[in-house]
Amino acid sequence: MKSYRVLFQPDGRTVDAAEGVTLLEAARRAGIHLNSPCGGNGVCGNCKVQITDGLASATDVEREHLRENELEQGWRLACQVHVTDDITCLIPDETRLSDQKILEAGTERAVEPDPIVTKQHLKLAAPALPDQKADADRVREAMQVLPGKFRIPLHVLKGLPKLLRDQDFDVTAVASDGELIGITPGDTTSNCFGVAADVGTTTVVGTLLNLNTGQELAVASRTNPQVAYGDDVVSRIDYAGTEKEGLGVLHAKVVGCLNEIVHELASRAHVHASEIYELVAVGNTTMMHLLLGVNPFAIAQAPYVSAYRQGRSVASAEMGLKIARCGRLTVLPNVAGFVGADTVAVVLATEMHTSNELKLAVDIGTNGEIVMGTAEQLIACSTAAGPAFEGARIKFGMRAATGAIESVDISDDVHLELIEGDKVIGMCGTGLIDVVAELLRVGIIDETGRILAATNVPSLSEALRKRIQSGNGGNDFVLARADETQNGEPVYLTQRDVREVQLAKGAIFAGVQLMKKELDVTDDDIAEVLLAGAFGNYIRPERALRIGLLPDIALERIRFVGNAASTGAKLSLINRACRSQSEEISEHIRYVELAGRPDFQTAFSDAMLFPTPRRL
Repeated sequence: MKSYRVLFQPDGRTVDAAEGVTLLEAARRAGIHLNSPCGGNGVCGNCKVQITDGLASATDVEREHLRENELEQGWRLACQVHVTDDITCLIPDETRLSDQKILEAGTERAVEPDPIVTKQHLKLAAPALPDQKADADRVREAMQVLPGKFRIPLHVLKGLPKLLRDQDFDVTAVASDGELIGITPGDTTSNCFGVAADVGTTTVVGTLLNLNTGQELAVASRTNPQVAYGDDVVSRIDYAGTEKEGLGVLHAKVVGCLNEIVHELASRAHVHASEIYELVAVGNTTMMHLLLGVNPFAIAQAPYVSAYRQGRSVASAEMGLKIARCGRLTVLPNVAGFVGADTVAVVLATEMHTSNELKLAVDIGTNGEIVMGTAEQLIACSTAAGPAFEGARIKFGMRAATGAIESVDISDDVHLELIEGDKVIGMCGTGLIDVVAELLRVGIIDETGRILAATNVPSLSEALRKRIQSGNGGNDFVLARADETQNGEPVYLTQRDVREVQLAKGAIFAGVQLMKKELDVTDDDIAEVLLAGAFGNYIRPERALRIGLLPDIALERIRFVGNAASTGAKLSLINRACRSQSEEISEHIRYVELAGRPDFQTAFSDAMLFPTPRRL
């Protein structure tokens, strides 16, 4: 097959690309990851590059996302450019994937350490003619394990005779739930560690714990490298199912990310990775499938069924994890195709499953997971909120990274706060909610979601009036002028952006309404709303209420629980009762499928409207 030379600047990196591949794929092969939340499907318009040599005609998709002057200057979308000649392109900073603001901490819950993986120092009597007991039996009896409860893998048994004699029968047994998974020389009982990992669609957080004491020793995080293949799980499922090596690539990416985190954790805490004996992972159902190397294709097809539900524990070496050779990878159970182990972990961490009060937990993301109920009954659903709150499908949307608008306040003019930096690149989800809420408050956006012309809002200051401009398909509102942005072009909110917010918030609010209907409760019955996840932790609750994202309840009944999924993973790592509770929670939660329900469509249509001030 014919290939061409593609040069990426300012990196100076060259790659040979087969004829017909997209520039986005060529960049991936060159190790350059571009911002492509939609997975290269031409929906988000974020993979913008400038072709300086080898320019081809613009596609209809590019004409939809790029202005005419940009097209004339050689700007194109990397996902739309197919290599048919040698190409040189310039990648601007705003198109590159960058490190983002990652929430590492969550609500805490104290439990006594009682881990599945334990160590026991053994000083054994050496065998003799009067005592010809087998080595494995000698170890078992010293560990005080009944014969029928003791298991020893073949690879451990093979090395046992020599190790015992080399160490004068002074060793440490490493056990996992009745199985002898390893033997170490001497007394190493004090060196017994584990990692709890929250494998999110966008970010991965790992925490190193001492399994003997439950003490947290270090925390590390990364952007999930799978984001280069799409921001949402459907894009990942599509890549895994349609690309020849897609599943293997995505599996290798997340395992590689976990290995980087393990290395950093071990270095920070001054421990050896070979002394980390278990990694407990949580995440949505798709992420857990990809971590295990199981194809999740059926999750994206009706009736949206996962390959497994119960938690699973496998040899870490089989997965390529660089912890102890005898280590285990454990994934907690999921609930359904779109309600995963991370939701189970949130329930475990917040103790919803033991509460006598009605609570509502919401994890706001591409798939808004919602859990409602008490100890008597818990129900859950997932709403297709879309990726708007994660920056996708928004004209100037981006992740929570340097240069992102994260909060907006409006008085006589607009006041912005950025995540680091002093030049605006775009806006992240919290900034998006803020600007819509503020424009609703001052009357620039009406309850139908329409950005009004300045002449229709006579009470506005002159500064605000100048920010309302005519755009494609409606009015735009300028957030940052050209001199305030990194690329010298204004950043604004479009009418289409507002519609995307309405779709996202409408889906989540409608999901909550149906959960209330299932349990026959009202807003007044909800004792507490728990906002989980990074996005939920950073939004201002009064702004979320103003746009109608959450039930209309008092602010003091809204509680941020942070990265509760990570907390749930830690609890399951250090306490076997919590591990068992995760299975019970998975079985106890009743999943409510919203797809195809007429009442959901009605609730969704109603929820698209913004609430009027009288409802607040």
